[in-house]
Amino acid sequence: MQLEAIAISVDGPHATVLRPTSAQARSGDVCVVEGPPGAGHTALSLVLGGRLRPDRGHVLVDGERAAQTLRESVALVDVPDVSEPDEVLKLSTIVAEELAMAGRPAGARAVRTWLDHHDADAWHGTRVEEVPGAVRLMVLAELAALRPGTEALVICCPDRYGTSADDAYAVAERLAQRHLVVVLQLMATTARVLGTERFALGNAGEDVVA
Repeated sequence: MQLEAIAISVDGPHATVLRPTSAQARSGDVCVVEGPPGAGHTALSLVLGGRLRPDRGHVLVDGERAAQTLRESVALVDVPDVSEPDEVLKLSTIVAEELAMAGRPAGARAVRTWLDHHDADAWHGTRVEEVPGAVRLMVLAELAALRPGTEALVICCPDRYGTSADDAYAVAERLAQRHLVVVLQLMATTARVLGTERFALGNAGEDVVA
C-alpha cells in the first residue's frame, strides 16, 4: 500500500490549520512528519485517515483517490481529542476495549496475557496518564494494528507525553516490518535527533534531511 498526500491544506474558522503539506508513505517503511505542536498535526492525521476532507490537495491510495479505503484501512493512534484514551482509565480497560473491537477475547485473563506478551503487565492497573510514554505508545499502536482491515497507522505526536524520538521510531519500525504503512508525526524539536529523512508540515513536498 502507498499513501501520498499532495499539497493538502485545511482551513480553520479564523486561519489556516494545516499549510500545504506533501508526504509519501508505503508499506514496510516509516514516514516521519515533523512540525510545531498544535492543530496542524491533528488535521494531518484526520486527512490521512479519511476522516477530514482537505480544503485543497488530496490523498492518493496506490495512485487513486479513495476516501472510503482510507477510512477502512488507516488507524489513527492517540490523536489528540480524536482517538487518545481517557487519561484516568486504567491501561487494562483500554486493552480490553480494543481487544473486543478487534473481535478477540477481552476478559481479564486475556488482557493480562496480552499485556504480558508485550512486556507491559506491570502497568496493568495503572491509569493511562501515569504509564511511561514508550509503553503507552507501544500498547496503543499494537492494539490499533489489530483492528480488522488495518493496513496503515498514523501515530500522532507521542512526544507530547514524553516519548523520545528513538523510542517512538523503534515502535514505528517494528510495526512497519509487518508490511504496514506507518506515519510517525513528531514535533520538530524531537524529530531532529533522528538520522532519517522526514517531511515537514507546510513543506508542500520538500524533504527535510537531518
